Amino acid sequence: MRRAMKRMLALASLSWMLCSATLGQDVVKISSCANQPALPLPFEVDCSHVTDSATRRLCRPFAENQACKVFWAYRKITDIKLEDSCHTFKYTIYDQDKWPYGSGEGGLAAICGANYITDYSLLFKSNIGPYDVHEILHVYQDSLGAIPDPHILFPPAMAEAEREIGDNKAYADDIKAMKDGLQLKDGLLKERQSNIDYECVIAEKYTEANLYLQDPNNLFLFYRKLERDWDKDMAARLRRFNRMFDLVSGGTARRFLLSHCPLASKW
Repeated sequence: MRRAMKRMLALASLSWMLCSATLGQDVVKISSCANQPALPLPFEVDCSHVTDSATRRLCRPFAENQACKVFWAYRKITDIKLEDSCHTFKYTIYDQDKWPYGSGEGGLAAICGANYITDYSLLFKSNIGPYDVHEILHVYQDSLGAIPDPHILFPPAMAEAEREIGDNKAYADDIKAMKDGLQLKDGLLKERQSNIDYECVIAEKYTEANLYLQDPNNLFLFYRKLERDWDKDMAARLRRFNRMFDLVSGGTARRFLLSHCPLASKW
């Protein structure tokens, strides 16, 4: 009887350890990167909402790319220290049928983290494996204060991050998209003339792409020259970005921006 009880306890203990190991595999935490400076904050990726075991195994390479590549790329680009506002950066990954945030979203930034569907995160194909340069950038740009558009500065920043981490194909695709966008400038501005605020945002996005394509170093200046302010007035937001773009351009952007930003005409 005693021997049988010991066997049952041993089996129960083994079952618990196996369960714990499985749970441990579902959540990956990266606290350091080989041959790199100390990581200022850990990255955690929760894949417990992912059913397929092969997809779940991509949780670790995704986490390592975020902690050891993307984090450092955006730190260099933006000069923003994410650890000043976050103790941990956490991703939660979901299968499509488990996504709790409604349709139309492949990913959603959160406070010090992001939520993602597997197709747009773990299953994202690249020569360096799965990674994210989009939702994490939203978290970085929370430090900029009130901004005129959720995706202001995104195309050049994402392209530069892709170049930094070694995804040359994504970088080339994004550069082509920005160049194509410059060709559509006049049509886009005319199309949006009924919305003065948005016409100004389009003009600012044209300016950011143009300045970045002229000289990639201008992107680094965008983040370093922009005044931080949390004034939610739209005109105030537009003026701050206009002043920054004009400063980075050496005064050449002013005339173009003023012609499309009557709301922000007083700098």
